[in-house]
Amino acid sequence: MSLRKDLAKEIGLLENEIKELEVKRTRSMSALMESLISKREPEETEMQFFRQYSAEIEVKRGKLTEITKQLKSIV
Repeated sequence: MSLRKDLAKEIGLLENEIKELEVKRTRSMSALMESLISKREPEETEMQFFRQYSAEIEVKRGKLTEITKQLKSIV
């Protein structure tokens, strides 16, 4: 019972972290889009933030998938 509870808690935490990262990535994406629309060169820092947030989201989604599989195997 405790393992199920721990896995469910971890799933909730990962989902919240992913949502927060997606908000941050959206801000970076907006800055990049504005640069493209304005026909300016995008700032390097914004590109780095976008790539970093995207990579972090992918890692967390992978963990979420693994933990979800573990939880399903218990149930």
